[in-house]
Amino acid sequence: MKLKMKKGSKRLNDIIYYDSNTRLAYISSGNSIVPYVKKLNNKSRIVSTFAFDALMKTTIEVPKNIDEIDIDTFLSENIYKQLNMPPDANFEMYYCKVDSGFDADNWSYDVYLVDDKYLENTYGDLKEKTQFIDIVTSVPFLPLVLYKNSRLDVISNHIFIFIGDNNGTFAFYSKGELVYTKILSSNIHKLRVEFNQESSLEFNSIEFENLIAGKSPEVADYKTYIDSMLNKISRDIEENIMYVKRVYQDLDPTAIYYGMSIEYDEDFLSFFRDAFLIETKPYNSLSSTPVNKGLLAVADISMTYASYLISNVNDSIPNFSYAKRPKPLSQRDSAQFVMIASGLFALSLVYPIYNFGMMGFYSMRSDMLQSSYDNDVFPKAEQYRADEDRLKSQIESLKQQKENIGLEIGSMRDDMGVIRSWQVEYIQKSKILNDILKVAEESKVRVIKATANSSGDNRSLVVELNLFSKTQQDISDFIKALNYQGVYKQVITDRVIKIGFEDDRNSVNADSEEASNANNKQNLTKVQDSNATSVSPISANIDLSGNEELGGSVKGYLNSIVRVVVR
Repeated sequence: MKLKMKKGSKRLNDIIYYDSNTRLAYISSGNSIVPYVKKLNNKSRIVSTFAFDALMKTTIEVPKNIDEIDIDTFLSENIYKQLNMPPDANFEMYYCKVDSGFDADNWSYDVYLVDDKYLENTYGDLKEKTQFIDIVTSVPFLPLVLYKNSRLDVISNHIFIFIGDNNGTFAFYSKGELVYTKILSSNIHKLRVEFNQESSLEFNSIEFENLIAGKSPEVADYKTYIDSMLNKISRDIEENIMYVKRVYQDLDPTAIYYGMSIEYDEDFLSFFRDAFLIETKPYNSLSSTPVNKGLLAVADISMTYASYLISNVNDSIPNFSYAKRPKPLSQRDSAQFVMIASGLFALSLVYPIYNFGMMGFYSMRSDMLQSSYDNDVFPKAEQYRADEDRLKSQIESLKQQKENIGLEIGSMRDDMGVIRSWQVEYIQKSKILNDILKVAEESKVRVIKATANSSGDNRSLVVELNLFSKTQQDISDFIKALNYQGVYKQVITDRVIKIGFEDDRNSVNADSEEASNANNKQNLTKVQDSNATSVSPISANIDLSGNEELGGSVKGYLNSIVRVVVR
């Protein structure tokens, strides 16, 4: 349903926003939204929003032979049947035609409705004070008025995310129309409870908001838990973005408007911008009044919404109020009928004169229009056809560029994943090598070279150490110290040789070597698990012939290759 806001229409200043959750009222005063402290009465113009999960939604097929003035009745009758509602149930309804592909016989209508009993439970106290509640809607419908007053363009595809105190919503708009909406699992209360559980804290709502807004001096201490919260919100949103991209492949989201009922740090927007690769803007930027909380932004937009509906009583944007204020007398159907009848009677009195004069006028007008068409309209029409063909060609070229950019973005995402995996693996290897070298530093061994190698799937890791010691007992103590850590899968000595001068480097005493090997098997290894993963390490061997200074410094020492199977 595309209706344009009248030029020059302004927001009324006496509209009051009523928060159905906190039962507090707000009004626009100067350049801010402030609590309304006066007593509400039947002259107060009220607008309010309620939880989106209170709405029921269904799709109804309407035969094309049904007249438009009968569609409302047809939908109401079929709702009782389709939703199996009791005959005495009363509800408020909003419906809009949807494009569901070509159907020769039927139109498809999305129908949203809310039970009057829910409205009575939510607004009963308010109705007793005011008698009338002018407009009642839900947050996902608020952007409709932003398109009507040209605050948002109707060319782009926008996502609106709002996380309230007890509910969160995701709404996707294309060309100014609501295409898809879904309830999010994230809400402020749930996020605060989960944050307290993870951090073992007891933050109240005010302390939690100060932390999220970056105003608490303890922000840096709880960054890990804040990041965990952002990841939860991100996953919740990503599921809906992926669904939109899969189902509406030709409607690529161009911007996200993200908001929370409480104040939050601007770093949130950067996090989501990097996570989704979509321009992300604050929900508060949609407000005509500068505000720092999403709740106040909702109040401001709701006032604009109400002002538009009050000025355009025949518009069809959602209004679920069960206590609407009667239309002014001049706008009622009965008054309009009387005015039309009176006008027709007056016209009937002057019709003969009017008819004679108009015959001559239309004859002259016809000749003028034909001449204008031949001289002006026809050449312009030909030019417009040529421009249309040129624009179609440009559109096809832009579509191809869009596809190419999509492929590049996909490739970049894959590369980012590989880089991330390499970074994680590098950090893990560095930590393990650091831990092993700390044990070596505390032992009587000297590590000359250390290497690490992991399998392609990054699930197996082997560290190879080339070390020197004065005695076998030193090597044994070192390996025992590694085993004592209890974190390594297997520790193996590959060899133990004694380093001599050049003339006796290869003349190691056989008995000593045999005893060394026996001692290795007895003291320097763990029993290998039958399911242990075998990974070929990067060799840590050193050619001492190419390093005479090192060879001389370790002459007479025992040289050993120790392999540590980490996982």
